[in-house]
Amino acid sequence: MENKAVNEYIDELKVYLHPLSESERNDVLEFYREYLIDANLVTTDAIINELGLPKKLARKVLADYSIKMSEDNYQHVDNGRISDNERFKKNLGMIGLIILALMASPIAIPAAIVLVLGLVLFFSLGIFFVLLFLFLLALSVLIGIGAIFIGISVIFESIATSVFYIGAGLMILGINFFIIPIVIAVVRWIFDLVVIFFRWLGKKLLYGRNTPMKGENK
Repeated sequence: MENKAVNEYIDELKVYLHPLSESERNDVLEFYREYLIDANLVTTDAIINELGLPKKLARKVLADYSIKMSEDNYQHVDNGRISDNERFKKNLGMIGLIILALMASPIAIPAAIVLVLGLVLFFSLGIFFVLLFLFLLALSVLIGIGAIFIGISVIFESIATSVFYIGAGLMILGINFFIIPIVIAVVRWIFDLVVIFFRWLGKKLLYGRNTPMKGENK
C-alpha cells in the first residue's frame, strides 16, 4: 500500500543512509517501510512522533551498523584485509556515530555532552603523554649515542672508562627498543577498552529505547 507521507520519509531516510552498501540500505528502508505500514502510521506527524526525524533515525541506524562491524573486527571489509590504521579510523568513526546518535535523543544530550568532554580530556591527556614519551625517548637516544661517542673518544686513554660509557650507551638504546613496543601495546589496549565501552554504550542506546531497529521484534 503506497502512502505519500511514508514514501517521503523513506526517501529522505535513504539520503542519510548513504554510507551503507546498497543492499544494507535497501534492507533498512524496507524494514521501516513495512513497520510504518503495519503500524498504520500514515501521516508525517505520526511517523516523526514514532521514529523521529529521518536524519536522527539514520544516525542511530548507522551507529548500529558501525557497532556490528566493530564487533566483527571488520572482517567483511576487504575480506578482512583491513590495516590497523584503517581499523583505528573506523573505530573512531563508530565512536562519533554513537555520540551523534546520543545527540539525536533530547534525553541523552547531557550524557553526550559529558562523553564529548570526557573524550576531549582523554585524547588531550593521551596526546600530552605521547609527546612527553617521544621527548623522553629522543632525549634518551641522544644520551645513549652521546655516551657511545664519549666511550669511543677515550678508548686510548682508559679502556675501562671507554667500556663503561659504550656499555651504558648500548644499554640505554636497548632499553628504548624494549620499551617502545610495550608502550605501543599499552596505548592500543587502552584504545580497545574505549572502543568496547562505546560499543556497550551504543547497544544500550540503540536497543534500550522506543525507536524500533532491524533485528528487534516489531
